[in-house]
Amino acid sequence: MGSAAGIIGFLTNNVITFVFVLSLLVFVHEMGHYLVGRWSGIRIMAFSLGFGPEIAGFTDRHGTRWKLSIIPLGGYVRFFGDEDASSKTDVDQLAAMTEEDRARSFAGAKLWKRAATVAAGPIANFILAIAIFAVLFSVYGRTVADPVVAMVTRDGAAADAGIEPGDRLVAIDGTKVSTFDEVQRYVGLRPGRNIVLTVERDGQKRDFGIVPKLVEDTDQFGNKMEMGRIGIALVDPLVTAVAPGGPAAQAGVKSGDRLIAIDGNNVATYYDIARYVADRPGKSLVLTVERNGQTRDLSMVPETLSATDASGNKKDVGSIGISPVDPLVASIAPGSPAEAAGIMIGDRVLSVDGRRIEAIGEVQRYVASRPGKTVTLSVERDGKTLDVQVVPRKAEEPDAFGNPMEIGSIGITDGQKPIKLRYETYGPLQALSEGVKQTGSIVSGTFEYLGNVIGGYMKADQLGGPIRVAQLSGQMATLGFSAVLQFAAILSVSIGLLNLMPVPVLDGGHLMFYAIEAVRGKPLGARAQDIAFRIGFAMVLSLMVFATWNDISSRIG
Repeated sequence: MGSAAGIIGFLTNNVITFVFVLSLLVFVHEMGHYLVGRWSGIRIMAFSLGFGPEIAGFTDRHGTRWKLSIIPLGGYVRFFGDEDASSKTDVDQLAAMTEEDRARSFAGAKLWKRAATVAAGPIANFILAIAIFAVLFSVYGRTVADPVVAMVTRDGAAADAGIEPGDRLVAIDGTKVSTFDEVQRYVGLRPGRNIVLTVERDGQKRDFGIVPKLVEDTDQFGNKMEMGRIGIALVDPLVTAVAPGGPAAQAGVKSGDRLIAIDGNNVATYYDIARYVADRPGKSLVLTVERNGQTRDLSMVPETLSATDASGNKKDVGSIGISPVDPLVASIAPGSPAEAAGIMIGDRVLSVDGRRIEAIGEVQRYVASRPGKTVTLSVERDGKTLDVQVVPRKAEEPDAFGNPMEIGSIGITDGQKPIKLRYETYGPLQALSEGVKQTGSIVSGTFEYLGNVIGGYMKADQLGGPIRVAQLSGQMATLGFSAVLQFAAILSVSIGLLNLMPVPVLDGGHLMFYAIEAVRGKPLGARAQDIAFRIGFAMVLSLMVFATWNDISSRIG
């Protein structure tokens, strides 16, 4: 029964979302080919979403067959004169055409029309990504953290270079940065490479040469990935809550301990500990903590708990019973909205507007985007649950460049070192600009990764195939529709880039042939093109097999 439930969970959470996302991207890609082809006067025989036998369809007044096919792993536009869905020319049919028909065939169209029609598919994918990001920025905005270092990992690259807590990161390799995420993205793609980090300390700017170290990280869904790290974090990995009777409590861990390392591995954030422990239920480990300036090694064995992943599969995970943040109100600003609403020190916040929270920081991020709007906090006090309504007050926070901006605040903290957060909103033009920047960042990041693989800085096992895409689709679905759209935008860029590769059978391969034709003054011979298509098909098939093997290896390894 358990395996059956797991299969049903996988199909429900992963495959359905995967088919939705892929169908959207394929439709947009092929619609790019279709629209420019029609505009160029090329006759279109079929527009198919999916491959294989037709499930349903209709023929429009232009003679184009619009159809839904049984295998939802792609799609195609078949032009007049094409032999098959790969746009390979039917030489015999082309030779038998009248001049009028030849002019309306794909092979008989002018070179620039063919090139524009082929390029329109990948371009449509880039436009879709920009549009999705623009809508997300416009509707949701985003909450970002200022690039201020709160903690430096011992013996990490940043510590070795001389970076200190309190430093404000202002530039990397001469490029200004305004958020902590920008720093992480840049560093993550440059393991083993020299970078120059410019920081502001005591009003002065200083340059530090740093070489990020390659580490294997794990996201919230358990997906492993390689990235560069220099050993800095937004907050200290402090233990705030220790479960009574748990492994950590029995080993002597106390509230206020600073997590330093686990089994000798440096800790950058609390979640480094959580992920490491989750993978080791029942296995002995050593947690290194700092207390009152002294370092202590504490041995413990994580207890075994049952958890369900995004696919509905149950698995055993380890837990030692500690938390970096207990959603307890540790301080209330005098005259603040929280004080006026009756919130008290020691209240445990359970939810905000019905959304369960696990940290005061989540409350702060939520209210930051809602100045002047009433929110409801559910708090636990003396064993009773109370609903308290509070209106966040507009407060000014300087951004990374010192410009004042308004956020919502209710005046509570959890007593930990504060993180400088700001909520950014965007008008239509700003959102569009950010969409272009985000898309460009994905493109450059993809090339950086490929360069890292070729240069030996990273392994190629990060390349994923349909299984991984389906899995990620399901995981994004658990986070909400906006997360699915964001994933679709990222995947749309990837599909656009993949199709622009100069490999026969892909759009980039066709464009390569057209470039050769422009230079030679005539197209390559049918024999040469046939051989090239066979080689291209073998290359694409090999890439798919390699990517699928990576998918399978990651699931069983």
